[in-house]
Amino acid sequence: MEGSDTYLIRPNPQNKFKPAIVKECIREIVRERLSGKRYEPEEVPELSRSLAESIKDRVKNAGFDKYKLVVQVVIGEQRGEGVKMSSKCFWDADTDNHAEDLFINVCTFCSVHSDYSGGEGAKFKSI
Repeated sequence: MEGSDTYLIRPNPQNKFKPAIVKECIREIVRERLSGKRYEPEEVPELSRSLAESIKDRVKNAGFDKYKLVVQVVIGEQRGEGVKMSSKCFWDADTDNHAEDLFINVCTFCSVHSDYSGGEGAKFKSI
């Protein structure tokens, strides 16, 4: 079928999602931006958005540009209290995956959870 258009619904196997690479991207960005930083509630919304955007950009530049990316960043004040978070989604086990990292310093915690869909599209829902 030479000359015909084709549509790929799955990522190329050489570009398959690699959670270890993405976790390292997350770790580098979060530590660079939050190390030594105090918790300032007024700054959290913009800081969360900018961290999520930085992570998305770095992951796309790492060769995962064909994936749909969902990056969730939660920043809170470290006061010795517990935090429970959850999310759920439907996905294709062959092409979809996730990476996550947790950062904690004396006064701040940051949890980053990233989901990556490489097929026709996973359905994500935070609960």
